[in-house]
Amino acid sequence: MTALLPFQRRVVDALLDEDALCIVARGLGLRRVVAEFCRICATPQALVFLLNASDTEEQALQQQLMALRSGHADACTLRVIKNETNPAARAQLYRQGGLISVTSRILVVDLLNDIVPIELVTGLIVLDANRVTAESTEAFILRMVRSRNPQAFVKAVSESPESFTLGFAPLEKTLKALGLRHVQLWPRFHVLVQEDLASAKAPVAELRLPPTRAMIELQQAALDCVSATISELSSATKLLDPDAINVESSLFRYFDALVKRMLAPHWHRLNARVRGMVTDLAALRRVAELITAYDCVSLLKYLDTLLLATKSPTQAPPLWLASDSANILYSVARSRVFSRRTATEASGDEANSDQMRLLGLPGSIVPALEVPPKLLLLAKLLEEVGVANRTAIRQGRSSTSGPVLVMTGSARECQMIRTFLATAHETVDLGPGGKHPKMMADLLRGFFRWKAHMNSGSGGTAGRGRCNNNGTNSGATSSPSVAAPPQPQSQAARRGAPAAKRRRVRGASAAGAKLPRAPADALEQETATLAAHIEIHADGSQPLSHTGLDDPHGLEGINPDDIDDGWLDAADEMPEFDEFYGILPASETVLVRPYSTSGDSDFLSLLQPTHIILYDPDPAFIRQVEMYQAQGHVLSQVYFMVYDNSIEEQRYLSAIRRERESFETLIRQNASLVIPISTASPVNALLLARRSQRTAVHIPMGTPTIVVDVREFYSPLPSLLHAAGFNVVPRTIAVGDYILHDHLCVERKSLPDLIQSLRSGRLFNQAESMIAHYSYAVLLIEFEMNTSFSLQAIGSLNPDIAVNSINSQLTMLVLTFPRLRIVWSSSPYETASIFTELKRDAAEPDIDRAVAMGQDDSSVEKESIYASHPISLLQSLPGVTLRNYQALANRFKSISDICAASKDDLVSVLGMEAAIKLYEFIRNSSAN
Repeated sequence: MTALLPFQRRVVDALLDEDALCIVARGLGLRRVVAEFCRICATPQALVFLLNASDTEEQALQQQLMALRSGHADACTLRVIKNETNPAARAQLYRQGGLISVTSRILVVDLLNDIVPIELVTGLIVLDANRVTAESTEAFILRMVRSRNPQAFVKAVSESPESFTLGFAPLEKTLKALGLRHVQLWPRFHVLVQEDLASAKAPVAELRLPPTRAMIELQQAALDCVSATISELSSATKLLDPDAINVESSLFRYFDALVKRMLAPHWHRLNARVRGMVTDLAALRRVAELITAYDCVSLLKYLDTLLLATKSPTQAPPLWLASDSANILYSVARSRVFSRRTATEASGDEANSDQMRLLGLPGSIVPALEVPPKLLLLAKLLEEVGVANRTAIRQGRSSTSGPVLVMTGSARECQMIRTFLATAHETVDLGPGGKHPKMMADLLRGFFRWKAHMNSGSGGTAGRGRCNNNGTNSGATSSPSVAAPPQPQSQAARRGAPAAKRRRVRGASAAGAKLPRAPADALEQETATLAAHIEIHADGSQPLSHTGLDDPHGLEGINPDDIDDGWLDAADEMPEFDEFYGILPASETVLVRPYSTSGDSDFLSLLQPTHIILYDPDPAFIRQVEMYQAQGHVLSQVYFMVYDNSIEEQRYLSAIRRERESFETLIRQNASLVIPISTASPVNALLLARRSQRTAVHIPMGTPTIVVDVREFYSPLPSLLHAAGFNVVPRTIAVGDYILHDHLCVERKSLPDLIQSLRSGRLFNQAESMIAHYSYAVLLIEFEMNTSFSLQAIGSLNPDIAVNSINSQLTMLVLTFPRLRIVWSSSPYETASIFTELKRDAAEPDIDRAVAMGQDDSSVEKESIYASHPISLLQSLPGVTLRNYQALANRFKSISDICAASKDDLVSVLGMEAAIKLYEFIRNSSAN
């Protein structure tokens, strides 16, 4: 375990001095700071809860505490409580004290059930404080602990400063939800941080690679598509902030959520075309990111898969696919992989055509297989480093040689690099295309087999009905009924597009939209040829790809097992084991890791690299390298690789600038931040404001009680009910979600849950159970905060009855259960006000009775006395349910007796509604 740097000790001391929200820049070792603070709290004399910790963070923190506790026998480690831990075991752990990581839902239930000794709670540590809102479960926990134990400390940490600058007063809202008044900011430009990291600077070699011409054209085309889609979306909605929604911000992953959040309150007024453009922006952002991250074959496969996924016989294709930039995007992406020879050229070169067919490739193509420039440079760098390390060993300086660490942006890139390095010395002669690396040839074979599968099998049916059987590039031709979006006049578009395309503008005629497009037409013909060829020659004798890309759905990663099998085929023929196996010296070891695995502060200290190659730029890891050397470790060289004037470079520079601007904004807000010394919870304030708007609402004397199902604590409603003054009693109940009194049961449904329950039929069973046990059964349909209070979009309502229509399913539910009442709520805050009115002048619920409802197993025991076939027939009759069929079986001896019974007899057993259904069914069947 590495020692803390001076500024990190200052962060720990500041957290010990006061309750505060600590915001640290990424890469400055926040995990190490949290581990040190947890080491101080991990003692039996204290009871400290750790909230918002993921499984990975819990495991890393346990390992760090184990390393820090060496020499201290009485020190405690981190104990984790999951769903598998029963209440009795949890109560014992709480009494023992120490540092406990527990999920928010479990902790809030234990607090309400008095399992947690609140008077013994020393404090709470909240990770990822940017996720805490006034409606979150963490705010509920903090409010309960602070109300009954004001001495408990609260320490909140976060390394996402950007989250506290989005929206209206996010910093102030977070502080109120946490119950804190102080903010501690630690940016990279902090004076103490600069002093510690400036003492030792690693020798950095910045390698700026010029992207290939094809990559430049691809990036320009992708950005043109993004720009056109943003312009079209802005003109169609007038709801987007032009300062926040632009091409530069689209390079980041938060862009999709930002657009949806701006449009959420008006979502029901948006038509399908506008909603489709929101989805298109997410897809285009991903394409722009993959131009520099993927190899040429994988990028082409991703584009083809994206085209197939966006085609539907009932929906129009995305507007950006009808643009000239989309044509450039697809045609250039294919030109990096292969080009097609004419029939004359192929017939005149039968030898190369036969060689291509033997390799599992069509004979009418010329493979291009552009290798990413970074891969070629990486291979040269590793060769140079290997020569330098071997020279150092010969000169007796082996102690300064360590492993080479290559850091990438994703696990997909890690597998690509490992495959390329393992097969870099192998080439494959691809006939007219010349020799190419084995990895690229394997990728090309896998691409063609996947293409044939998508055209001849079930994979190709997704695009049929609108496109040809290839389903790959016919979408580049615009639909006659869809107008093309306005085209940005980029140099690439003007240079690569014919005159007819440059003249085509929005609102073009159908004839103009049907003009043949060279990229789409060529790919269409090529796909048909490939499908026919693969069907003839795919007999199992073709060499398999070692990259795992044969899976038509494997877009996100490569199968390592396939790679290993391909590399070690000759292992059985090796004569001497010791000659090929053993412990490699550190100087000959190359480690390839994604940035996602470098979150641990001791990541570099455990690997001890002397050479680091940053395959993709990442500001957080660069700071980790600075801290690694500031701790006294030796680095021979750091290589920083980036494509010059590329989207990759722009994303890196924008991330640094955005973080700096966020910290500067937080510094200004912190200087003028005004928070009252004694302030009510923001939840209470809003509830009081809503309550004041309702006149003649009588609040019952005492504390009203509501029994809540424990599964409901994933929603914010129990927290709001507690803030509104209700006594929330968590229990596992079988009927309903909320029991307001002994005669009223409420089943709460959010919109996604409502749709899923209607389609699966589960809601019908729940409604039947509520009506059987309670006099008043209520279905509460609750909408989320800041979303449109509309079940369906305007214009999408269908007057006809449809199986998949939500309106039709709700109508059938009401007709089936006339006693079921439906209550609509615009937000959880409104639901709390509705519950206040429903509880007016009502007796408190019997908790034991609410738990016992629906858990009577006597009916199961009685089923054994009935014959199975007549009971099955009885249950299939209209009006007969699982709740009343036993009453019929006890009253009547056979089905014939039920058919001969009078209407009054059936009413006395089943009730009016069910008896009428059964009686009319029997009489109509007899008449027929």
